[in-house]
Amino acid sequence: MASLIATLSLLKIVQSVQITGWVYADNWFELYFNGEKVGTDTISYIPHNAMYINFTAPDSGLYSFAFWAQDYANDSTGLEQRMDGTGITWTGDWCMGDGGILMHLSDGTVTSSDWKCTVVMEGPLETACQDECIDLDVMSPSQCTVQYNEYPSCWNETICSSEDSWLSATEYTIDDVGMGRTPDSSSFDYPNVCSGLDATSTEEIYQNEGCDPRDKDWGDAVPIWTSDLDLDNRIICRYSYNVVYGSTPAPDTTETTTEDNASNQLATFMTLVMVFIGMFI
Repeated sequence: MASLIATLSLLKIVQSVQITGWVYADNWFELYFNGEKVGTDTISYIPHNAMYINFTAPDSGLYSFAFWAQDYANDSTGLEQRMDGTGITWTGDWCMGDGGILMHLSDGTVTSSDWKCTVVMEGPLETACQDECIDLDVMSPSQCTVQYNEYPSCWNETICSSEDSWLSATEYTIDDVGMGRTPDSSSFDYPNVCSGLDATSTEEIYQNEGCDPRDKDWGDAVPIWTSDLDLDNRIICRYSYNVVYGSTPAPDTTETTTEDNASNQLATFMTLVMVFIGMFI
């Protein structure tokens, strides 16, 4: 019996915590946690919305995050359509855009230079295309080109050794990135524009709090991107760390399904009892 008690005392029952938080991307993102997609931006361009994230994580072990983020740049020119003040009508201009990712989660994960990033698409490559907006009297957007770079298939998996060769993310300020056109009920289908495609239902949160990134508490998070905020249009960024059992991953994480955890512990206990009895048969 003493050996059984010792075994039980060393037994680690895996439990779950709920991680929540907000993400802002200029202009669009997908977020993966331990190889599973946990958030997708609903808006590719305008308005500029904060996205609520809500997912389940183990209470210990490796926490691995991966972003696919992109500016609203044309696939072949690297330029974006300039919209008027309403955010609805195209002015007819083709212009440079910029990127940016900002995230603060309840497990303490924030965007910072601790992340590693690589460039997927960059451009326009031509100097004449790199002004604020191209002069349509002089050239056509079709004269502007981009470059696509290879990236590893493991980019969104829990482990991806390729990131070892990636560069640290560059930190920016809110003013560098900007927060664009605010989603509001007068111009957009609000709060539907705020609802994450892959997040847990968040309708009540959006109705009560809205999804204006200016209104969110970003804590210690800072906007990140690669070293070129303007020309690097599509990027991948990764970050990971280990959570030790018994530590608190975050101040506001909560254990899920107490009944399930109790059931799992009972099942594990009964299995060990059977093993112990079998030693004497």
